[in-house]
Amino acid sequence: MRRWRWGIVGLLILVVVVIVVARQLSLGAADTPQDLESVVVGRKQIVASISASGSLAPVAQVALNFSTPGIVSDVAVTEGQFVREGDVLARLDSVELELAVQQAEQALLMQQVAYSQTASPRKDEVDAARAQLNSALANLNALLQPDPLQLDIARRQADVANETRYQVELQWNQVKDAPIGGLGRDLLQSQYAQAVLQTQIAELQYQIVANGGTAAQVAAARAQVAQVQAALDRLLSDDRALQLAVAQLRQAELTLALARTRLEHATLVAPFDGTVAVVTIVPGQAVGASPQPAIVMADLTAFHIDVGVDEIDVGKLSEGLTVTLDVDALPGVPVSGVVDRIAPTARESAGVVSYAVTIGIEPTDAPIRAGMSAIVEIITDVRDNVLVVPNRFIRIERTTGRAYVNVKRGDQIEEVEIITGLRNDAESEVLQGLSEGDVLIIMPSNPLLPLGG
Repeated sequence: MRRWRWGIVGLLILVVVVIVVARQLSLGAADTPQDLESVVVGRKQIVASISASGSLAPVAQVALNFSTPGIVSDVAVTEGQFVREGDVLARLDSVELELAVQQAEQALLMQQVAYSQTASPRKDEVDAARAQLNSALANLNALLQPDPLQLDIARRQADVANETRYQVELQWNQVKDAPIGGLGRDLLQSQYAQAVLQTQIAELQYQIVANGGTAAQVAAARAQVAQVQAALDRLLSDDRALQLAVAQLRQAELTLALARTRLEHATLVAPFDGTVAVVTIVPGQAVGASPQPAIVMADLTAFHIDVGVDEIDVGKLSEGLTVTLDVDALPGVPVSGVVDRIAPTARESAGVVSYAVTIGIEPTDAPIRAGMSAIVEIITDVRDNVLVVPNRFIRIERTTGRAYVNVKRGDQIEEVEIITGLRNDAESEVLQGLSEGDVLIIMPSNPLLPLGG
């Protein structure tokens, strides 16, 4: 029984081997089976690009709202209407705002009158008063506390007078008791008397300097300081009054400017030539601080699209690159653009890092509209007249990263290593390993079949 089973197994193995060999021989035959896909290697243009998606946006769009609360009195436009820069779009009831402007104008007039009646002290008057005060203070300080330099001078003068008296006294003592006088003795006696007097005067002057002024002199000096200080304070008081008048005048001017600004903001005007896209207000409606815009304007003369490009691809981009767009709402309609701006910093969302890229849409007759979705292809490189192979004919070895293709040469199929260059989603440039006219084969996915001859 066991021999019979082993016989059956051996027979099955033999059948499988025969089938494999037969298919191998058929692949090596001169004629390629009809179920094997093939392609002839040729030269053509290959384009590399980066894909992204986004929505078309107008070149300019602005949401307008009243900055002053009030009641809408007039809406002058409708959605879809084209307006020029400066055209009135809507107005608020401005009666109270106009009254506020009139009150501010009247307050400003009153402050202008008050300012004109405020005298300003002359600079030379203030300087003279300050000089007089400094002089009076110096005089008072001299009376209260001697000047060290003046005290030293007075002391030295007294010492000189004492020395002179001493010298004259020595001479006088030699002749004063002589029995006979004369002109010389009388002259010496007179000099001695003068020396004594000069010494006394010098000592008194020193004492005056050392003791300072008398109580009467100090009181008079203090009165002089108070008088001069009062005169200066009056002048400075006039200056402070002028400063206050100037400040009040400035405040009145600012109040009037604010009232006029509020009145001006009660009217919405078009900031540029464009189309009224949205109108959300009606006459009689109360408006205030609301995030909802009253009117949305858009400049529809040009469009752009903002897309996010992965950090891996952004290094391939530069401003000025050509872009093709596939607008979902306009299948088959050609639309092109140019890379206008690449964000200098990245943005991250759910762990994915990307860079914002702005693409300007070239003028077109296509009926594009704001908000339409589109897929963009940013062309990063173009190479002409190069060997090109469809990517599905290339096998990449995962462990080494090497690329291989199956080439039919005569009645054999060989696996050939190639070196690729520029690549896109569908095709790759072949730099080495193939020649123009080579026939490539996609081998069946049956694991029992070899990859080449």
